[in-house]
Amino acid sequence: MYQILIVEDEDEAAGGLASLIERYGREHDAKFKVTRHRDASSFIKSKTSYDLVFMDIDLPGMSGMEAAGLMRAYDEETPLIFVTNLAQYAIRGYEVDALDFIVKPVSWYHFSMRMDKAMRAMRRHSATGRLKVSTRSGVRVIPTADVLYIDVSNHDLVYHICDEDEPLRVRGSLGKLEEELEGGPFLRISSGRLVNMDHVSSMRSGIVRLSNGEVLYASRARKREALDIFTDYLGGSI
Repeated sequence: MYQILIVEDEDEAAGGLASLIERYGREHDAKFKVTRHRDASSFIKSKTSYDLVFMDIDLPGMSGMEAAGLMRAYDEETPLIFVTNLAQYAIRGYEVDALDFIVKPVSWYHFSMRMDKAMRAMRRHSATGRLKVSTRSGVRVIPTADVLYIDVSNHDLVYHICDEDEPLRVRGSLGKLEEELEGGPFLRISSGRLVNMDHVSSMRSGIVRLSNGEVLYASRARKREALDIFTDYLGGSI
């Protein structure tokens, strides 16, 4: 589930944006939790982490542009989209590395295009940084670099993690997880297994050796493509 923040003082504008996010989730089978701040200063003081921020520019007190500058002081990665009726200031968004901007009133067409772009950015960020895994006891955040590989067993996803004796088992779909990890170091080597290429020490004839000495096997149908992708990942040589 992606955590999305709306920073907007106008109730109607905030509600409309939340509705568009909800519609996008329904149409793209994505889950979002939406939080709202009515002013920028309360958001900055909270220093809460989000996966995506929609920020109005014309806010009471601290402007959205000022808040974005302060946000970037401690968060350089989170995608930021300005939602504003001040189109003349939107170009300044590049100063704070904004992903994009939308001019009010926000239409579904313009929102969905920006949201497609934001989803790609969020997936890259998730894939290269950390995984949020929902377990029975709550959400566990696992650094991507610590995951050796992920496979399927009896409809469970099984996460094999560095320096942990027992793998982590949770309910889930490998196909959906692969989509979320798109753009990262994970490679599908069989119908039921994703491997972290950063932990692959060698790949020959479908035999995949990991940094911890473990040996996995690519399926006959995927071993050629897997080798090509792994070669490209290493920069063209193995």
